Amino acid sequence: MLALGAAHALLLCSVPRASGAELSGPALSLSHARPLLRKEPLPVDSRPASTVSPSALRGGGFSPSFKWAIFHNWLYFFSLGLSSVNLPRIISTIVNPDGSSAPTSSSIRVSGDVEALDKALTFMGVGFLGALSDIKGRKPLMAWSALGYGITCLIQATTMKSVSMLFLADFVDGISSCMGSVCQAYVADVSSPERRAINLGVFQGISIGGAFVFAFPLAGILGKKLGPRKVVLTAAIVQFVNFLLITLVTPESCPAPMRVGRRLDLRSANPLGALRKLFCSTSVLRLAATSYFFISIARTVLDAQYSNYALYRFKIGPQQSGPLLLVVGLMLAIAPRIIVPRLGLEKSILGGTLVFAVGQVLISIAPTPVYFIGAMVVTALGCACIPAIVAFIANQAPPGEEGALIGGLSSLTELCAAIGLPTYSRIFAYFISDAAPIKLPGAHFLLAAVYCLLSFFSSRRNFALNSVAAAKYL
Repeated sequence: MLALGAAHALLLCSVPRASGAELSGPALSLSHARPLLRKEPLPVDSRPASTVSPSALRGGGFSPSFKWAIFHNWLYFFSLGLSSVNLPRIISTIVNPDGSSAPTSSSIRVSGDVEALDKALTFMGVGFLGALSDIKGRKPLMAWSALGYGITCLIQATTMKSVSMLFLADFVDGISSCMGSVCQAYVADVSSPERRAINLGVFQGISIGGAFVFAFPLAGILGKKLGPRKVVLTAAIVQFVNFLLITLVTPESCPAPMRVGRRLDLRSANPLGALRKLFCSTSVLRLAATSYFFISIARTVLDAQYSNYALYRFKIGPQQSGPLLLVVGLMLAIAPRIIVPRLGLEKSILGGTLVFAVGQVLISIAPTPVYFIGAMVVTALGCACIPAIVAFIANQAPPGEEGALIGGLSSLTELCAAIGLPTYSRIFAYFISDAAPIKLPGAHFLLAAVYCLLSFFSSRRNFALNSVAAAKYL
């Protein structure tokens, strides 16, 4: 899975008010005064000393900073990058009767179904885990996520013949997936309102794009030399180390004194409750969530069979795809910081979705590897719209509910993946099979372009109908 954007990024500018795609920042210029027009929590370093003592803000001898969230999410996505490049080959060797690692209609369908299970379970649980982090703190949930993904990779690396073990691995992944949303909440804890968007973009660019810059080419090279199983096993080891570091070293951004009086609302923490926070709230938030839904389900096409598609269409294997993935990773890390500060949230959202749509069309019709690479670069530029939408939504979180709202956004992301992964995989498998009336391997990218356009029209309608209300969060 390529996972461009963020999830998640999610997901993930610099303008005087939260206008961009990054997540964290220094204290408010008005010292400890709470903003009057926006219900934003005070950043950790701006809270009155009488509220939280300095010792309460420390853990493991260090002070909380959004850099901790970047570091642990980086390790998580580094493992994801190592695994995603090589896992399709493992699945193919298990599914294909001859044991080959070549993509086939059967292996493509199985990989889509396995991922769909993971995303469906994550959809059901990530909102609860995000809300739970508001009550229990960020560290326990970050540690749980790292441990769960480590176990997932371990099962995948050691499974030789059983398809059911692949489903078990993604079951474990599904019930523990919350690293992105909890790390985003960590960033929100230590960020002032006007810096939150900026730090969210930094978070996405470095912890996701930056991780892929190293993981993708390394995964291709190691996969060629050592085989896919040893690379996925390495990903498991990285997550076990991540788990230990979170447990023993990382400070808590939301310590016990800050959680006093908070209660877990199970009605809003369940998947439907998490979605209600997004779709049954204000008109601004509802339309923003609708826009995010469409762009997220469009982005899922990059998770669905990217490696298999590149291998099938252009004979680009794991080792050959390294340079391309390096370019894409660099674009993910750099594009939000360059584009969003200059354009602002509104233009980044509208322009980014259109560029994203163009990128999907170009990928689907690219006749050669060179055109394919160019189309991927265009797509990476368009992905700047995702952290912009995430920042726009995050700015609307009431005090004390950052984790719940971002968890709800992650629930929506996983729902999109649960829908998109098997859909795109089946479309791809069908249009390369003998049953298809025409051979159209890029058909699933054309569908993604349609979703991008739906996201664009939803955002444009939001900014037109709610111009005054939306301006407070741009």
